[in-house]
Amino acid sequence: MTEIKLKEKDTSFSSRNAMSTDVEKSLSNQRERSMALNSEGLEGLIPRAKLLLTLGGTFFLAFWPLILITVAFFSALYFYFGPAFVHDASKTPVSSPPYVDPYALLEDERISQVAPRLN
Repeated sequence: MTEIKLKEKDTSFSSRNAMSTDVEKSLSNQRERSMALNSEGLEGLIPRAKLLLTLGGTFFLAFWPLILITVAFFSALYFYFGPAFVHDASKTPVSSPPYVDPYALLEDERISQVAPRLN
């Protein structure tokens, strides 16, 4: 019975050990792979650029359902409410703000007053 228990313990230990060696194998040549990437020069530029452009060009495709729902929702609101839903403020008169002389602001007495001590 004790031999069977030892064998069970050994197998569980070896499976754990096997998992750690897989991780160690994948990490063992990480430095070499990093150095190869850093020193690959212009040969790897085209494949990496192609991959990045493909990834960047297709990233928005995941958001098509959200985009379509948003466009459909606002289109429905526009068709229901009509042009009153979106207005451009063309009927509101626009006047420029009054001119204020900056030197008149600097000559204001409140600016030149010394603040009283709070102690």
